Amino acid sequence: MKTTFILFLSFSLQIAYSQFSQKIKPCNETICNEKNPEIFIFIGKKIDVSSVNQPECYTIETHPISKTNFEILETSLDSKFKSKYKILKKISENINFKIIDFVSYDHASRVRYDEFENVLLFVGKYCNELIHKKYQFEPVYKMKNGKWASPVCWEFDTSKRKSKKEPHKVDMAEPITIPYIQSSLKLEDVYRAPYYEVKKGKVYMRYGYYPEDLIENN
Repeated sequence: MKTTFILFLSFSLQIAYSQFSQKIKPCNETICNEKNPEIFIFIGKKIDVSSVNQPECYTIETHPISKTNFEILETSLDSKFKSKYKILKKISENINFKIIDFVSYDHASRVRYDEFENVLLFVGKYCNELIHKKYQFEPVYKMKNGKWASPVCWEFDTSKRKSKKEPHKVDMAEPITIPYIQSSLKLEDVYRAPYYEVKKGKVYMRYGYYPEDLIENN
């Protein structure tokens, strides 16, 4: 009986290994060593942001004692997204296109810049692939004077300023977009004077940073 069970287990493992080898491919271990990527800085308007499936793959390792090879299943800790944005304002001079397609990798299983209609974005060209610089974005809004400005404080912590520079007094054309992480909180407790003003359930920036104030931090 014991011999029969061992033979059955061995046969099952062979079948599982065969199915594993057929369905899962070896990982592409090509490494990009781009040390000085070209950076594109711009204010963009969202056209589309969608998730991209990342199939599982395996790498081959060698046992240090037996020297036999074995396979390790690899899964990415970062979720991949494909984004398309319309260029509203060119901040860096190297931009000669009106639409940009790039990918993002985010550890939180979703990007956050897509919560905002218009965003200051930083995209690098790594080995001919355009990749968003991880976590680097700032929501921006049009002021009545035609300039773009971003809120003084971080969206995830409205008690901390984004820059050591003194912010500019601004006059918004439209209220700011409340990010998902703040939507369930009392606005008056989160968006405080003098940087913000809450009127009839809507938040207005009273002080903000222009894009050039924030670029030095990235």
